[in-house]
Amino acid sequence: MLKTIYSVFLICFSLFPSVNYGQVTAIQNIQGRKIESLNGKWNYIIDPYENGYYDYRHDPFDQSKTGTGGYYDDKVQKDKSELIEYDFDHSPQMNVPGDWNSQSEKLELYEGNVWLRKKFDAKPEKGKKYFVYFGAVNYEAHVYLNGKKLGVHKGGFTPFQFDVTNNLKVGENSLVLKVDNIRKQDEIPTVNTDWWNYGGITRDVYLAEFPEHFISDYKLQLVKGNNNLLNFSVKLADATAGQEITLSIPELKLEKKYKTDSEGKIVDEFIWNNLSLWSPETPKLYAVNIKTDKENINDKIGFRTIQVNGDSILLNGKSVFFKRNLTT
Repeated sequence: MLKTIYSVFLICFSLFPSVNYGQVTAIQNIQGRKIESLNGKWNYIIDPYENGYYDYRHDPFDQSKTGTGGYYDDKVQKDKSELIEYDFDHSPQMNVPGDWNSQSEKLELYEGNVWLRKKFDAKPEKGKKYFVYFGAVNYEAHVYLNGKKLGVHKGGFTPFQFDVTNNLKVGENSLVLKVDNIRKQDEIPTVNTDWWNYGGITRDVYLAEFPEHFISDYKLQLVKGNNNLLNFSVKLADATAGQEITLSIPELKLEKKYKTDSEGKIVDEFIWNNLSLWSPETPKLYAVNIKTDKENINDKIGFRTIQVNGDSILLNGKSVFFKRNLTT
């Protein structure tokens, strides 16, 4: 029962739109790309009065002429005469991914702002693009890299990423987030609610490397109402024409070659017989490969049809019976 309610909760709230400032369009299948995990121990500073974000006039430091002054500068005191009221290096640590409420007794009921910092080494190469990807941060996140603001994301259930190609340094880098889980009257969750709005970086964080012209999105699925007509589409991150792309499913001995149009896109429909359709009884997934001269993306995709006929939901043309397990 509880698992069912929780699953419905996650589905419902994943449908609410997120608000994004400065971030790029979502990248498909981030785990299938060249990534470096930034998970692990992050230093954190509790900031209930947002002293690390606002100056004495209550203006954001990152909107000042210099853009500096906040905790995101990640400064280290050079001598005792330098007045710096924070110190990430000697602050406590928490696990990422994870929420702060369950990792520290002092934060169990904390609702407010927390700064989190991760230092990592990088070796950016010319002709490559780099993105910092977050699986989810609850609830509002201001993101900075090496003291420069990348953008803002609102919404605790959706992934987001920022282009850091021009901000990433050779050697040590400092990634800082201001995370706010305060409930607001006109947002979700609202002030009165029946669950706790846990705060923190709650899903994976990656540094992802891409070629200059990379695939940002793709789709391979059955056309509605058909068991053998497949729709394949690809979108590059930029409008690059003539990019050669190969789609292959070795198990089906399927291989098709394409070139992107003037908008950097591919759209095709083709018939392929003898597909084994996905179902709960036989959850068939095919190994799919999408390749360019610079990228090699592997995925696992299942094909099935969903229809509604009166009061019945049809999976692959057959009625599906849904039941709730009351023992859990």
